[in-house]
Amino acid sequence: MSSIAEIQAERQTYQEQLDLVLGQIRDDPDNVELKALHNELKEFVHLLDENIAELKSKQAPKPEVKPAAPPPEPAKWSKENHPAFKKAAPPVEEKEEAPVNYQVNDTVLAKWISGDKAFYPARITSITGSSTDPIYIVKFKTYDSTDTLRSRDIRPISNKRKADAPPSTSAAPVATAPAPGVVSSAGATMYPEAQKESEAEKDAAKAPKPKKIKATKELEAGKSKWQDFNAKSKFGKSNKKDSMFRTPEGIHGRVGFTGSGKAMRKDPTRSRHVYQVNEELD
Repeated sequence: MSSIAEIQAERQTYQEQLDLVLGQIRDDPDNVELKALHNELKEFVHLLDENIAELKSKQAPKPEVKPAAPPPEPAKWSKENHPAFKKAAPPVEEKEEAPVNYQVNDTVLAKWISGDKAFYPARITSITGSSTDPIYIVKFKTYDSTDTLRSRDIRPISNKRKADAPPSTSAAPVATAPAPGVVSSAGATMYPEAQKESEAEKDAAKAPKPKKIKATKELEAGKSKWQDFNAKSKFGKSNKKDSMFRTPEGIHGRVGFTGSGKAMRKDPTRSRHVYQVNEELD
């Protein structure tokens, strides 16, 4: 809780700033920003004066209250004390909710004091004053204007509940009573070493997988067929027959079917013809 001395020191700081702004306004009377700053500082000083006055009134000495005289002892029996004639107890009044502490940049419902006095969504831009009685400077989202408000002029925005949302109820597990004469117990536990040995015995007892005998036989048969075919092709190449349309290699060979045709002749020699004089006269 801030004391009066702290608030007075804060007021002195704002007052010095206000005096400085007043001096600047005298030099530049047409400056709009200086005028707006002057109004804000003047309002801060006024609010701090109200806080100081309120704290001084709370710290004033209260008058001494004399102890009340003890009430007289009630009678042993009376109509008022009888249960049948007693009135129903009045409903207990609900306690006021504790004040909400807002922070800068919080979105709240703020009262538009300079307008129609209704509540509109706004954002807190700065907080001044004491912790018990803070002063909020808010900027409205709908209207481009700012106001300086107290806690009573600000309300939190409540979270909207989902419409038509049935309350979620978790079904409690129903405990079933054991049947008479039946003893329930937990499953038997085994040591890790014994469990490993039992698993090894199970793996050893398993029958071996059947071998694929048929597929192996088919593979061997195909292999032998390929080897036979390859051997036959090599043997056929070595015993190759002569074609009857072949050309004889010797100079005296005959062309055509075997044993027929004329013998091969030599190419005629090419020589130069010499003309004689007697040939023309003849």
